[in-house]
Amino acid sequence: MDDVTFMIPAYNEEESIGALLDRIMMLYPDAEIIVVDNNSSDRTAEIAASRGVRVIFEGRQGKTNAMLAAFMNVRTEYAIMMDADCTYPPEDSAHLIDVLKGRGADVVLGSRLKGDVEDGAISRLNRIGNRILSLTATILYHPVSDVCTGHWAFRRRAIDYLVDVGLRYPGFELEAEMFSKLARSDLRIVEVPISYRRRSDEPKLSSLSDGFKIFRTLLMGRLKG
Repeated sequence: MDDVTFMIPAYNEEESIGALLDRIMMLYPDAEIIVVDNNSSDRTAEIAASRGVRVIFEGRQGKTNAMLAAFMNVRTEYAIMMDADCTYPPEDSAHLIDVLKGRGADVVLGSRLKGDVEDGAISRLNRIGNRILSLTATILYHPVSDVCTGHWAFRRRAIDYLVDVGLRYPGFELEAEMFSKLARSDLRIVEVPISYRRRSDEPKLSSLSDGFKIFRTLLMGRLKG
């Protein structure tokens, strides 16, 4: 996979970042890895740098800002986005890339809700909320079962498109905003099942407040379309 870059936004993930990078490097020794440190106050950047991967510092807080920094530093034709908390097994990345290359897709989303979710990885409230948000995204834009997934694969033209149109919402609205903009373009979106594992610490997403922000992002994207 020498034509693939792994993009990993990270904020205070010292407990998991080393194990994740070790696993990616073992599975895909030829792939490039970019870790975007988003103002971590722990050893996230130090641990990532010790693995020899590219570490980029993004001072503007928020996952969207971290991912824009990653997008602008990708040098390969294909790229994988995944969280730094070891909840998304890197083994699934190969399937996302295979579908991207083999089915003429521009973007591939890994659906947790169609795949294997470890017990306790997604709370009942978050599962219900995600289904509501995904139904909203389906009605407004394009069929999808897991609009909040953090495991995506991109072709270069999809990355260039997102950088060109811009992303405005800084937090956990990232995936919803990307989906809404990509669904209104002429780029092809495909969804495949993936696995999902429990975090070793407390989730950073707030079920109600962040869920409302995601819903608002989906709605505003359609109203402004």
